[in-house]
Amino acid sequence: MELDFLWWIVAALLGSYVFIFWFVKRVNEWYYHLGKLGETACHLPPRDMGWPFLGNMLPLFKTLRSCTPNTFIYSIVSRYGKTGIYKAHMFGSPSIIVCTPEICRRVLTNDEHFTIGYPKSVYLLSGRRSLHAISNVEHRRLRRLIGSPIKGHEALTMYIKPTDDIVINSLDEWASLNEPFEFYTEIKRATFKIKTQLCMGSIKDSTLWTIQNLHADYRKGLMSMAINIPRFAFHKALKCVHEYMETYSC
Repeated sequence: MELDFLWWIVAALLGSYVFIFWFVKRVNEWYYHLGKLGETACHLPPRDMGWPFLGNMLPLFKTLRSCTPNTFIYSIVSRYGKTGIYKAHMFGSPSIIVCTPEICRRVLTNDEHFTIGYPKSVYLLSGRRSLHAISNVEHRRLRRLIGSPIKGHEALTMYIKPTDDIVINSLDEWASLNEPFEFYTEIKRATFKIKTQLCMGSIKDSTLWTIQNLHADYRKGLMSMAINIPRFAFHKALKCVHEYMETYSC
């Protein structure tokens, strides 16, 4: 009796494993191959399309959090071969990943068949009138408008003095520390202070560091799925947008 019960448990575990890792993980492929693409699906490049809804985002987030983003591509190449092109399901949409210079050049220089696009989270966080969501003509006009204050020798000379002051003050501050510090983190802080000075003028240090923290959470939300639920990166980034506007308006 006990042996039979043990075999039932083993069979249930094996059945659950097959259901989860064989059936559920192929739902995306079946949905797009049979329902959306039909006969054209046989021409798709290799690789699975991940889990329903999540797609292939979990391994991508894992490599980004570990600061080794290249391992995401290396793992695909090692498993599916050096084809240079793979199918995936990224940011809630079916996607194609290309990673060889020849194929990338064909994609980036073919404006007739390929247009610039970003994840849904980028459009929602940056707004309908941002540089990501407008036509090419409007994009060029706004770039000229935004870039005109920092183009040319005369314009750049205006920023030499404040940039020089920030760099000198940062170096003096680091030299006065009596304990080790993380150089990369401090360089980021100094660089952000320079950018803020150029774009927003002089502001209080307390406001500056608040904006820096908001900007860090905002950037994480840009590279996330558009899930507006508490504790998700996108939800936190949306809150940062409102907090940033309140901070800047003050």
